[in-house]
Amino acid sequence: MTIILSTCGTSILTNDVDEALRTMLTRHANSAKEEAIRKENPEEYQTIAAHIQDRKSQFRGYAPQKAAEKSAELNGILAYYEGRLPPGANDVHYLLATDTWLGEATADIARGWLETNGIKNCQVIRHPDLQTADWPLFRSSLSGLVKWCAETIAPQRSPHCRVVFNLSGGFKSETGFLQTLGMFYADETIYMFERSGQLMRIPRLPARLEAKEDIEKDLADFRRAALGLSVTAAKAGIYWFGMDGEFTLEPWGEMVFEEHKNAIYKEKILPPPTDAIRFGLRFLDSCKNISGKQRRQINRALDLLAQCKESPNHPNPNSLHYQPIRQPPSYAPDASHEIYAWNDGDARRIFCRELAGGVTELICLGPHLR
Repeated sequence: MTIILSTCGTSILTNDVDEALRTMLTRHANSAKEEAIRKENPEEYQTIAAHIQDRKSQFRGYAPQKAAEKSAELNGILAYYEGRLPPGANDVHYLLATDTWLGEATADIARGWLETNGIKNCQVIRHPDLQTADWPLFRSSLSGLVKWCAETIAPQRSPHCRVVFNLSGGFKSETGFLQTLGMFYADETIYMFERSGQLMRIPRLPARLEAKEDIEKDLADFRRAALGLSVTAAKAGIYWFGMDGEFTLEPWGEMVFEEHKNAIYKEKILPPPTDAIRFGLRFLDSCKNISGKQRRQINRALDLLAQCKESPNHPNPNSLHYQPIRQPPSYAPDASHEIYAWNDGDARRIFCRELAGGVTELICLGPHLR
């Protein structure tokens, strides 16, 4: 199986149009919401919406050669498959769209053509803040792309699953960053070489981000920044970006943290990344005889609980499930709440209690209460 991540620009909409329509499309290229254009300029909105519908209808009937001529994204995909999509393929396609109306519309037309021609597992990813109008938002979006690749792409890579980054479409700032990202998350990166029709293939290099010691020296703040929590201690260097006394991770900081996080989390139970969580006297003893994988799961649970405690919307995902308990276990009679440590195999819970000032004290690790 092959997973192909394709960056999507707007060539489907901008190819073979007159100058007036091209100017109109360029003017609204970074508009996030269709409704905003409809309200601000109804006449231009109607023109663009009609153009999108026309292109959808046209692409439905395009043969592969014609589709490749009209779409940079599909040109790269078809060149990878040597001009013809494999029938009944189990391949997965992610179409990475800008966080704009036109970007999503373009990717959706490409998705429709792929599905019509036999690629059924195809998904448009409209990535938040991926646009070219606002640098701080774009920078934040690149950090989000690192997380998305780490959580979605990396777990699927295996000897039986090849990952390809198709950077034939998209815009330069985006594809330049993804070229670097591909060195860590893809088996190869592909482009169409200028106008030659030839596919340029760049294999994965034996690269590794050697920054584990840097992370460990500042681990608490790396964790907080990766979780989207406030970091106010002054930072410097290539990993950090500061604004108005707050510090966040640069995309490179996200990348090195994701590269080493699993290994660090497996080594030991780490201190909580927030003062709103503390360990009770028996907690670490209750976690002694567990595997590296289970230590990683507990550290991840602490991250989720920190987000739940500090984030304004207090997220409580199913993987955390922070909840009151009706009857505490005999070995933790003062427990009032529990969180999930892990659910696979011999499921375990972390029993805890609420203290004054909104602090959660972790009492012990124990079996799931039936």
